[in-house]
Amino acid sequence: MARQDGGPGGREEMRDRPLIIPVFIPHLGCPHRCVFCDQTSITGHENGNVSPQQVRDRIAEFLGFEVRHRGPVEVAFYGGNFLGLPMSHRESILDVAQGFVENGKASGIRFSTRPDTVTGESLKSLACYTVCVVEVGAQSMDDAVLTLSRRGHTAEDTEKAVETLKSHGLSTGVQIMPGLPGDTLESMIETGRSVAELNPDFVRIYPTVVVKNTVLEKWYLSGQFKPLALAEAVEITRQLYLLFETQGISVIRMGLQTTRSLQEPGAVVAGPFHPAFGHLVHSAVFLDRAVKALEREKTESKTVTLSVHPDDVPKLKGLKSENIRQLVERFHLRAWNARASASG
Repeated sequence: MARQDGGPGGREEMRDRPLIIPVFIPHLGCPHRCVFCDQTSITGHENGNVSPQQVRDRIAEFLGFEVRHRGPVEVAFYGGNFLGLPMSHRESILDVAQGFVENGKASGIRFSTRPDTVTGESLKSLACYTVCVVEVGAQSMDDAVLTLSRRGHTAEDTEKAVETLKSHGLSTGVQIMPGLPGDTLESMIETGRSVAELNPDFVRIYPTVVVKNTVLEKWYLSGQFKPLALAEAVEITRQLYLLFETQGISVIRMGLQTTRSLQEPGAVVAGPFHPAFGHLVHSAVFLDRAVKALEREKTESKTVTLSVHPDDVPKLKGLKSENIRQLVERFHLRAWNARASASG
């Protein structure tokens, strides 16, 4: 079986995987409050302006961690609409990050932003900073879904944003959220196809969950919204992962990052939140490939050995060895082994 990368891969992993220092700016610069969004819960950081000193302290904290072999270091601004910040505030925190770049302690800066704030003019204002990666929060490429989610932008805005970023030589990522209000299997897969046509350097896939204190929570409790079940979200994400993989586009994250605030009782009201969501998707990919390999071999043997890259053995086995159980049951096996092979 071919190796499947468990984290960042493809084009973004051609350079050394960087240490990301996340600086959270929850809701800052956002002109809209989307129905699904409570960045305070998702990021685990309170609302409020982020001062230059807070940015400096955050970077220094991460740089103080002992790391045996540290690669490139990138300062990342997440959780808000970075290009929507007032220019004076944006420049004040960029100046701090740039200072760490200039003294050799960081190699670059990255941030996430809304597609409708990416313009030639807004990127021009970044010219004196070492910005290397920009992530665009597309969420969907279906205008009806975007409207229901109160995003305030269109799919065309995302197309223009990615084109503009790439024309400025910036590594570009796109974030999508399957399972938003109005989504269907067809619209979710079509969003994947549309994003793949934009040829970003990487994508993140965050299946929609219902977070406390959001409009989506009210809709869920009133019966207006039904989130994807965990198994549905894993299967849809598996299809999207494979779609991007065939195009050579890295999927660097699947499922929300588990934070202390999201683990608080009641923080996640409903939906496919799982601390090992990405592993579930990779395991589903490997189960499908193992089934096809065994069907193709048509062996009568009740003892089977499958060779995979050492890093991929846990994915082949599945969470709590669920893949083993299914393969043994489906093919009536007496013995099943996963053999680590450097060639995959």
